[in-house]
Amino acid sequence: MKKFLLVAFPLMLIVFISSSISQEMFKIGVVDTQKVLENYEKYIEADKLLNAAQARLKEKLDAMGKEITTLQERKEKTELFVEEAQTAELEEDIRKKQLEAQQELNRGREALLQKEKELLEPIFKDIEKLIIETGKAEKYDLILSKQAVLFMNEKYDMTDKLIKAINKDAKKDDAAKQDESDAKEDNTKVPSQDK
Repeated sequence: MKKFLLVAFPLMLIVFISSSISQEMFKIGVVDTQKVLENYEKYIEADKLLNAAQARLKEKLDAMGKEITTLQERKEKTELFVEEAQTAELEEDIRKKQLEAQQELNRGREALLQKEKELLEPIFKDIEKLIIETGKAEKYDLILSKQAVLFMNEKYDMTDKLIKAINKDAKKDDAAKQDESDAKEDNTKVPSQDK
């Protein structure tokens, strides 16, 4: 009888603990952070701005490349008919233009990286803040990134809800900024004096 109690008591304790744990609600959410990012209005605007800057840099580099090609063609055509000193001068011009193009590429890349960091860092923080606030407000126990989940039931996906919420917040921020700039503009106007 004593052996039976020694075995039965721990088993009953385990059953009791596991049943009480399973009765508690464990609220889980899963977010496709990449989808939230790609559908965030501020990100879309920042991406357009970065793409436009990248296109301008490409145009500038293409124009420099054409100048170099023109110089190289001129050198090849005149090589047989002019003195070596003139050819050396063209070679020096080509090297200078190539160096200039490389420096422009490096400056452009650096500027793009800085601008990307400047624009995207606050966006990433907005998304993180929204996820944390939503988790606390709706009493989630765990919110995972969809990229780290191998399988999930779609009922746990909260991505679309977050996209709506973050864009709604962005519109409020834009409206507040517009109101603030309108108020500053009104304060700077001098009232007309009627005589």
